[in-house]
Amino acid sequence: MKKLCVLQVTPEYPNSDHVSFFENKDDCDFFFVTHDAKNEKALKYCPNTTWVDTRNILADMVSKNYEYYAFVDYDFIFEPKGNIGVLEQILFDLNKWNPAVLTYYPGKGFISPFVDDTEYFSKYEYSIIPFTHCGMKVIHHTLMDWFFPMITKFGGGVDACHLFNILEIPFLKNVVCSHKMTYRNDVNDPSTPHNRSGYISKMNMDKMWQWMLPAFKKSEMLKIKYGNEGYKDSLSVKNFFVSVFKESAIMPQ
Repeated sequence: MKKLCVLQVTPEYPNSDHVSFFENKDDCDFFFVTHDAKNEKALKYCPNTTWVDTRNILADMVSKNYEYYAFVDYDFIFEPKGNIGVLEQILFDLNKWNPAVLTYYPGKGFISPFVDDTEYFSKYEYSIIPFTHCGMKVIHHTLMDWFFPMITKFGGGVDACHLFNILEIPFLKNVVCSHKMTYRNDVNDPSTPHNRSGYISKMNMDKMWQWMLPAFKKSEMLKIKYGNEGYKDSLSVKNFFVSVFKESAIMPQ
């Protein structure tokens, strides 16, 4: 069983840097699907699909002989902060922590209170940051059926990513954010469904939250914090856990 499998959704060609980092390595393999044009090396051509549809196709098609599965957006740029490469840093962090989920500190191009917090970034080598960007998630093989298939009934955009992060809550102490590497996104496609309308994306997030709220066992905490109506806002759960973990500086196990 190899340690890592890196999976990517891309318009036609995978990120050439990512291919050089991850493809056919001793401890890592790399696979991708396309949505705009066929590529003979792709696992599948997936026209007229959402980002979440293609993530689900990748999770379903790939071999189950890996310890970890890394889902990496094709437009991400990785910047290791030490003297080892991108793959070597990921493998080092996986071996050090054996995490449920591994991610990395967000850099420029993301909406997060952590992006410009250089003090927090410099203070820790590792931390727990709830609700990190779904464009970079490294998932232990035993949890693939917990996260996948990602939900598509509410549009297959930020609503599905929001639910993914909610599903991390039961084991947040084992969700590791490494500060030893950052990632940034210099390209943002305005044509994707979740980028076309912030109003529709938020509406779909709220629909998803109302749908799953009866099963959420920490809702009383949210009611105390935000009131009987405020906790029904889909962002209440994100704001609560982000503030608690940042202010308390809870470290991963």
